[in-house]
Amino acid sequence: MDKKISTLLTEIKDATGWSEVKIAEELGTSQPTVNRILNGQDDCKGSTLRAITELHRISCSERAKPSNPNPQRAAVTPRKPAKEVA
Repeated sequence: MDKKISTLLTEIKDATGWSEVKIAEELGTSQPTVNRILNGQDDCKGSTLRAITELHRISCSERAKPSNPNPQRAAVTPRKPAKEVA
């Protein structure tokens, strides 16, 4: 992949209109981590990098479609919330 991680996140944010908090939730990471990456500090865990590349693939392929048959549906299907541990 030739793009920087920060570029991928910026493209995800542009394609979905999501906040840093929402992106962090989708990636399974924290908002400060997303902010740090967006600001050019591209070092992150391998699992975060994989999640970013997958979310980018999904969000950009959805964006490339000519029309959305269901405009009420989000650009990317959100993850189910994690179960709380008692």
